[in-house]
Amino acid sequence: MAQEVTLFDLASKPPSRLVLNYKSLPYKTHWLEFPDIAPHLQPLGIPPNTQGKSYTVPTIHLPSSPSYPDGENIMDSKAIAIALEAKYPEPHLHLDAPELGRAEELWMQLLRSLVGVFGPRVDSTLLNDRSREYTEANIHLEGKPDGDDAWASAKPMLGDIGALLKEKGGPYVLGET
Repeated sequence: MAQEVTLFDLASKPPSRLVLNYKSLPYKTHWLEFPDIAPHLQPLGIPPNTQGKSYTVPTIHLPSSPSYPDGENIMDSKAIAIALEAKYPEPHLHLDAPELGRAEELWMQLLRSLVGVFGPRVDSTLLNDRSREYTEANIHLEGKPDGDDAWASAKPMLGDIGALLKEKGGPYVLGET
């Protein structure tokens, strides 16, 4: 049985929990609000990111191992998935599939195109008052296309995502997997 992993996360960010659940790994979750991320993670000795925001979630703390006697801290969903796949290879995540790089690229383009549509709705529907005030003060959506303009800019990416799903017969990027 694997030792328990500690996950630091927002209630609205499921990807790392999906990997932990898929691999049937025991874990506990510390729920954080946006303004509490850095003040909570920094005192734990977690080094800041080298790019972007200094501290982000999800972040995990892996149990101690011969290579990491004090355990290992990892920020970023993709880095977490890679580390979990290396440490717990079964069931396999297929992170080495070439289609995944293209899917990630399209997903990020789509998010950038639609941030003016979903960003304000996330603030008003998913976040509590403390996190909403923090994001309103720190994440600026002014000038981002919204409404019909945003959907028009996203349309080519949606078509590309549909084509990528069809390449392997869907319903997933890797077909049935």
